[in-house]
Amino acid sequence: MNPNFDELVGTDVEPGERERLERVHELLVAAGPPPQLGERNVVPLAPRRRRGVLLALAAAIAVTAFALGAALVSGEAGRSVDFEQAMKGTPAAANASGSLVVYELDDAGNWPMEVRVDGLEPSKSGRPFELWLTRGGRRDALCGSFVTSEDGSAAVPMNAPYQLGDFDGWVVVEEGSTTPLLTT
Repeated sequence: MNPNFDELVGTDVEPGERERLERVHELLVAAGPPPQLGERNVVPLAPRRRRGVLLALAAAIAVTAFALGAALVSGEAGRSVDFEQAMKGTPAAANASGSLVVYELDDAGNWPMEVRVDGLEPSKSGRPFELWLTRGGRRDALCGSFVTSEDGSAAVPMNAPYQLGDFDGWVVVEEGSTTPLLTT
């Protein structure tokens, strides 16, 4: 028994689309059902071929996982690193060290970056730390704030929407303080 075209499609189809579907329906009805495959037509994969297929599939999964992992750890959305700047602790934070990874300038004129610190214990006041650009040795432009984990480490994305050539360095201070903790 062939299915009725009107029951399959309904009445809410545009005339041009309905004509196209009806032609396809007539061709399918004329072709009839596909031939039945008997037991003798089924050819199982040989054990070696099955093993090869499984190895190829495992390799493809491994390559995909590697590519995804590499994309996730490649930095600020896959941007190229423009430069890195080391930071050292001052007497107020002698055990602290850090670095800035500054990525290529974006189309809007921002310098995406990541500040990484180690050994900078969380502030006793509970206030965050701030990363500033300096000019003439004085804090001049704020790049962002961050807190550290209990072991004194942090890796935080930030941004500098400034002309970096207008500044002479960076400094990390506790919010509300002028005492440098890390400097370039």
